[in-house]
Formats: sequence, structure tokens, C-alpha cells
Amino acid sequence: MTRRRTRTALIAASAATALLLTACGGSDNGGGSDDIPGVDDATEEPPAPEEPAEEEPIDELDHPEIDFGDDYQNIYADDYTGDPIVDAILRANQGFNDAVDEAIVHHDYERPALSFYISGSARTATFRVLDAMIESGESSGGTSRYFNRDVTLVEDGVATISFCRDFSQVYDKDFETGEITKEADPHAKPTLYVARMEQSPDGIWQTVEYDLFREDQKCQ
Repeated sequence: MTRRRTRTALIAASAATALLLTACGGSDNGGGSDDIPGVDDATEEPPAPEEPAEEEPIDELDHPEIDFGDDYQNIYADDYTGDPIVDAILRANQGFNDAVDEAIVHHDYERPALSFYISGSARTATFRVLDAMIESGESSGGTSRYFNRDVTLVEDGVATISFCRDFSQVYDKDFETGEITKEADPHAKPTLYVARMEQSPDGIWQTVEYDLFREDQKCQ
């Protein structure tokens, strides 16, 4: 089980490639009897080859930190697969979920993770959720659990993912006072999410569309 609290080691991932730089030496034009007496015929040694320069792996990019505060956390029940592309998508999906929840917890549209992991119509939908939460004056506390995440590679740079969210331990609270306004419902049924993800020019897998289906049988 993979557990994430105050930050995500999030990341979209790609294999690093090395660019090998080679130095060329001079050519030997011959000598013989034309040498001038008293003058050293010194041959300049070719410069040493430069060290190979490696591109920065996408896993090492500067991913935004996630801060949930003191009374919220996300738990991810899935292990990674060992497939670098699938695992990069799973990490980016975690970044998406964490970015949305972080913004809700803090009532903050400017959190860097929002634009890092979310684009397209998914960003518009996310802002609608934030609008509703901010207008209501409420935030969230407790624990969400994500499980049954399933990735399908559609084509190069495009994938879909489905996953379940168990929010039976999440409660509503007043954003200003922190007072609990609605207790967690231990009988709440998990919600199924289905999302489309695309790789940005920087190699980051971003959620561009998503939909949700409450109390779906796939999450029972």
C-alpha cells in the first residue's frame, strides 16, 4: 500500500536519454625533410572527451509540493506495476487527486499543483467544485482512500484511467473556524471516476477530462 500525507512525490515519468558529445582530434599531415632546425615539432594533443550530458529525467522535474494541513490525508491502496509508463500515469493521477483536495482544503485557486496536473475541461470542472466549496464556506477534513486504479494506454501520450474514491471518513468543516459541520458517513458508498490523461510537451501526464459515477458497482 502506498500512503501519501503532506506531500506527493509526484511525478510524470519518462526514461532519461544520454547525449554523447565527442571531441575531434587533428589530422597527421606528415613531416619529413621540411622540418626547420631548432624548432620543436610539437603536436597539440586533442582535448579530452567531454563527459556525456544527460537530459533530466521527468521523474526528477520540480513537482509541486502538496500541503493538506493537519487534518486531511489521502491514502492510495494500489501498488505500482513496474511498467514505467503506467506507473508515471498512476503517480500523475495521484497528483491530480491531491491537487484538487489541497485546493479545497485551503480554498486556494493558485496552488501550483492545479495547473501542473490538470488542464482542459478537467480544470474547468475542478474550478466549479472549488467555487461551490468556497461559496459554501466549507472545507474538508479526515481521510480519503483511493483504490482499484486501472490504466489503459490509448495511444502514444494518451491514456484513460478509472479509480474509486472512498470518502466514508471525510467530514465537512467550516473553513474559518474549523468546526465540523457534517460528520463523516461511515456508510457512504465509494464513487467511480473515469478520466482521460494526456502527456504535456514537458512530459507531464495531465488529467484533461473526467467524470464520476456515484455508488458504482465497480467500487463495491
